[in-house]
Amino acid sequence: MAVDAELDAEAQDLVKAALAFIEEVSAEADAAEGGVPEAAELTKQLQEVDSLRQKAEELSKNSGLQALKAGLTAVELLLFYTVKTEIAGKCAAGMYLTSRRQQVILARIGEVLWLAKDAVELGRDAQDPWLEGVARKVLARIHASRVGEPDAPVAAMAEATKASEVLQGLAEDAEDQEYRRMHAEILFVLGDAQLTKALKSPFSQAREEALEAAAETMRKAAEAFKNLEDVKWTGRSMLGAALALVGVEDEDQQMDGERLAEDAKDLFHEAGEWDLEVVAVMIIVKCRVTTSGLDCALLSAEDAAEDWKEEGGRPEHVATALHTAASIYFQQKEGLEKAAQYCEEALKLFRTVQWRRAESAVLQTLCRVESLNRNFDKSISTIKEAVENYRQMQDRRGEAESLTFAAEASLSRLNAEEHMLPTDQAKALADEGRDFSDQAGNIFKELGDKEGLQMVDEVMYLASNVAVERYCEATPPTRMITNLKSDGNGASEMYGEWLIDRGEGMDKLRVRRLMKNGRCEGPVQYL
Repeated sequence: MAVDAELDAEAQDLVKAALAFIEEVSAEADAAEGGVPEAAELTKQLQEVDSLRQKAEELSKNSGLQALKAGLTAVELLLFYTVKTEIAGKCAAGMYLTSRRQQVILARIGEVLWLAKDAVELGRDAQDPWLEGVARKVLARIHASRVGEPDAPVAAMAEATKASEVLQGLAEDAEDQEYRRMHAEILFVLGDAQLTKALKSPFSQAREEALEAAAETMRKAAEAFKNLEDVKWTGRSMLGAALALVGVEDEDQQMDGERLAEDAKDLFHEAGEWDLEVVAVMIIVKCRVTTSGLDCALLSAEDAAEDWKEEGGRPEHVATALHTAASIYFQQKEGLEKAAQYCEEALKLFRTVQWRRAESAVLQTLCRVESLNRNFDKSISTIKEAVENYRQMQDRRGEAESLTFAAEASLSRLNAEEHMLPTDQAKALADEGRDFSDQAGNIFKELGDKEGLQMVDEVMYLASNVAVERYCEATPPTRMITNLKSDGNGASEMYGEWLIDRGEGMDKLRVRRLMKNGRCEGPVQYL
C-alpha cells in the first residue's frame, strides 16, 4: 500500500529526532567524561546501537516509516544498555557502568517519551500496526527507564500490554521471524517492569504475587528467545526470572532462581559471551546472599576470580570478581586484610585496561576497608584520589558519594581510641570531615538525590555519636540524675547528663547516659 507523502514526511522528521537524540546524548556524555576511555564492554554495546542508527539512516533514503522502526529500536537499545532498571543495563558489574551517559539520558527522557508517543499516533494514522507495536514496545522501555518515578513501572506494563494486543492483530504472521522476535521482546520489557513494580511494593502479599508474575513472564521470554536461537537474550531472560524468584519468600522458588542463574552462566560460557557470563555470576552472588548467606556468596565470587585467572585474557572480569569479594568482606566486617589485598589487585587490573570508572569504585571500597583497618592515612589519600577521578569525569554523583566516604574516613580517624590527637589536629580533622560532608550534601541537593542526602546524614550521625560517646567517657558529667526505686528505698538507675559545647552561636548539646559504678554504659540519649 502506497504511503501518504505527508505521513512519510512526518516519519522522516521523527527519524531525524531519534537519531539526533542518540548522537547528541553520546556526544554530551563523551564530552562530560573528559576523554576517559569507556570500558571495552560498553564500547561494544554502543557499537550495536550505532549499527542500528546507521541502518535507520540508510532506510530513510527510501521509506520514513521503515527507518522510524529502526531508529526507535536504536533508542530502545541505548536505554537498555545505559539506564539501570532491575534487569536492563545490568552489565558486567553494572555499578561501574552507571555513568554520565545515564545522567544525560535521564535529563532528556521526556524528549524520547513524546517522540515514541508521536510514533504510536503515526502508526495508527498510517494504518501500520507494526510501527504502532514497535513504538509501544519502545514506549514501555522509556517508561521503565524513568527510574525513581513511582508511576513508571505501571506505565511501562500498560504500554507493553498494548503492544502485545497490537501484535495479536497480526496473528497471520505468527510464524514469521520478525513477529516471534517482537513477541519475545515485548515479554522481556513487560517482565522488567513487573519486577521493578514488585520490588517497590510495601505489601508482602502483593509483592509475592507480582514477583511470581514477573518470573513467569521472564520464563516465557526465555523460551521465546530460545526458539529464535538467540543465546544472549535467552540468558538475559533467565537472569530476569532468577532475580524475581530469589525475591520471593518460598525457599524452593529461591533455589529455582539460583539454578536458573547458574544455567544462564553456563549458557553464556559455552557461547563465549564472556561479559554476560560475568553478569550471571554477579547475579548468582546476589542470589546466594539470600539463599545461603554471605559466606557462600563470597566463595562464588572468589571461585569466579580464580577460574577467570586460569583462563587468562580476562583482567577486567577477574577485577570485577575480586572487588565483589572485597565488598562482601567489608559487609561482614571480617577478613579486612584480604579485602584490602583484593582491592589492590583489582585496582591494578582495572588500571591495566584503563577502566577509570571501575577503578574509582574500587577506590571507594578500599577507603572504607582501610578505615576499618585503622589505616587512616591510606583511607583518606585513597578516597581523595577517587574524588579527583570523578571530578575529571564530571560525574557529580560519584564525586558526592566519594566526598561522603571522605567525611566518614576523616571522622573515623578523629574518633578512633588509639589515635587521640592534639587539640589543634583534632579540630583540623573535624573541620575537614565537616567540609567534605557539606560539599557532598550540596551536590546531592543540586541533583535532587534523596538517597544521597540520607547517606550523608547517616555518616554524620554515626560519626558524631561516636564523638559524643568518647566525650562522655572522658569528661565528668555536668550533673547526675538518680531514679529511685518504686518503693522509694534506694536508687534504681543513675544517669549522667552532659552539656557539650558545639561552637560559637550554637546551643549546647544536652545528652544523658546510664552510669554504673562510675562508668558510662548503654547508648547516648539526645535530649
